[in-house]
Amino acid sequence: MLSNLYVRTLLLLMFASLQTACVSAVVLGGATATTAALDERSVGRHYDDVSIATKIDARLIAEKDMPSRWVSTEVIEGVVILTGYLPTQSQIDRAEFICRSVEGVLNVDNRLEVGSPSAGSLFSDSWITTQVKTKFLNDKLVSGISLHIETVNGKVYLQGVLATDEQRYHAMELAKSVKGVTAVVDLMRLRSAR
Repeated sequence: MLSNLYVRTLLLLMFASLQTACVSAVVLGGATATTAALDERSVGRHYDDVSIATKIDARLIAEKDMPSRWVSTEVIEGVVILTGYLPTQSQIDRAEFICRSVEGVLNVDNRLEVGSPSAGSLFSDSWITTQVKTKFLNDKLVSGISLHIETVNGKVYLQGVLATDEQRYHAMELAKSVKGVTAVVDLMRLRSAR
């Protein structure tokens, strides 16, 4: 959950230091093409989603009194999926408002929970996410690179675009098989359903 936010923040700072838009487009385009290679989205759609997520993360970080380090933002085909924690419902509502104000956002699926994670749950959730990713990376049918996995209180959120229902159900079964998983939330989309 924390790594996406820090990576996007680092990318944002790196882009801010670049002097020309051309260089920024080449760098972001290269990063997008690398991660999009195994994704069912087009490179252009993947680029747009990464760009939207980066803008949202920057706005959440800039927001006063918003502990955004506990928020994970994933954008799939213009739909923002928020998972994690914020201390109050008003902060959750504000985070959703910020997402909706970013150009290109089609909808927001707000899965944020009121509260803050304990150190134990952060460790456990990270461990579960790692185990699920390992199963996916070692699987021939489901590529761990094309799916985003987020775990909050043992609940695994599977996000991404897949080619078939067979991949979708297989991914859910793999995630369910990991010790400590309390539920699997299917936020995956099929390429043909677009």
